[in-house]
Amino acid sequence: MSPLIKTLHAVDSVNEWSGKVLTVVAPFVIAITVLEVTLRYVFNSPTNWVHESSTLLFGMQYILSGAYAHRMGAHVNVDIFHGRLRPRARAVLDVMSSSFFFLFVGALTYTSWVFFMDSWSIREHSFTDWGPPYYPVKLTIPVAFLMLGLQGFVKLVRDLHMAIKGSALA
Repeated sequence: MSPLIKTLHAVDSVNEWSGKVLTVVAPFVIAITVLEVTLRYVFNSPTNWVHESSTLLFGMQYILSGAYAHRMGAHVNVDIFHGRLRPRARAVLDVMSSSFFFLFVGALTYTSWVFFMDSWSIREHSFTDWGPPYYPVKLTIPVAFLMLGLQGFVKLVRDLHMAIKGSALA
């Protein structure tokens, strides 16, 4: 197996693994949200840490799931023409439109890195009594866009292969 194919499979594997890990986080976030609602409305005893931790965990889960969704082909597509095309023509269209994807992901990776670095430089924490640090959470944003960009590269390579050779790449 060529190094390129190994790299493609490695990116796929990492994104599939992270997607599966994130599914474990979802019930935890739901459980602590139910706890917060119960404490707030049944016992009239809201907490800072439950509300804040559920918000932070859900945000991280949401942003990190983008690469997994891209790997699984689960993102929304404008399917007016795309779905009617043959695989080779679809690949050509995807290759041509990939520049927009990489421009979007590149801009968001860069700006989210700056966002993280600003938070890191001041060791930003929440203003609540609990006061968790925000910079580790903010680090997940550029990491998520980097993972999405790598998965986009994998798709681009596969689309190029389909467009040129007319067959799927393993």
